[in-house]
Amino acid sequence: MTIKKINIHLISDSTGETLSSVSRAVLSQFEGVESQDFIWPLTRSKAQLEKVMESITKNPGIVLYTILQDELIEVLKNHCYDLQVPCIPVLSRIITEFSNYLGMNMNHTIGRQHILDEEYFSRVEAINYTINHDDGQSTWDLFDADIVIVGVSRTSKSPTSVYLSCRGYKTANVPFVSIETIPETLYDLKKPLVVGLTINPEKLVQIRQSRLASIGQDTQTDYIDVESVKAEVAESRKLFAKLNCPIIDVTKKSVEETAARIIQLVQQKRNSQI
Repeated sequence: MTIKKINIHLISDSTGETLSSVSRAVLSQFEGVESQDFIWPLTRSKAQLEKVMESITKNPGIVLYTILQDELIEVLKNHCYDLQVPCIPVLSRIITEFSNYLGMNMNHTIGRQHILDEEYFSRVEAINYTINHDDGQSTWDLFDADIVIVGVSRTSKSPTSVYLSCRGYKTANVPFVSIETIPETLYDLKKPLVVGLTINPEKLVQIRQSRLASIGQDTQTDYIDVESVKAEVAESRKLFAKLNCPIIDVTKKSVEETAARIIQLVQQKRNSQI
């Protein structure tokens, strides 16, 4: 397959997180396309915009922006028109629709979504909790978690946990080696949602082989022996049955997809307790 490469300029008067998320989501719909991203956060003055436009001239491509100042928007749009490159306001249509529906004008406060409110500090607390409970740490303290993820090695437990923590969920993850090594506290949890992650053994062997090769480790080990891995995955499923917890097959799932499913399960659990 021929790879098509494009430039994307992401221009924001705030952190640029929204633009990055939107860009990744859109590009995922097109096979064989790679992007070089030029990220321009905190663009709030004409001087800053001048540097951005210089880069667009040297590296023409799609321009996405979330800027509130009409004067800057007009300058940017004119520049892109002269270069004949797309200049796309990511949030304006959505904000307009919300404004019309609510019968309210928008608040033009730059970076308002990043105000240090209670929700912000809750996310920070969740991130700290998750870091301190990564890979089987502090298993005596799992009762305070929102989510506990269990799975064999290389099922993306840690990245999934971190992603969930950034969404405000205190997430611990416990590696499965054998049923005997699982902490007893796991069987007594009431508040947290316990989730088991499983994966196709052949796919898992490939992932582990790549990991060992990347760190220069010996590849002659049960860790990547297909039959041993099959037995390991089967044993983990016995634990999940014992815990009576939901199981997610991550073989063909991204971290974002796995996390989205877990969030859905958390909401279902909370709704059932109301």
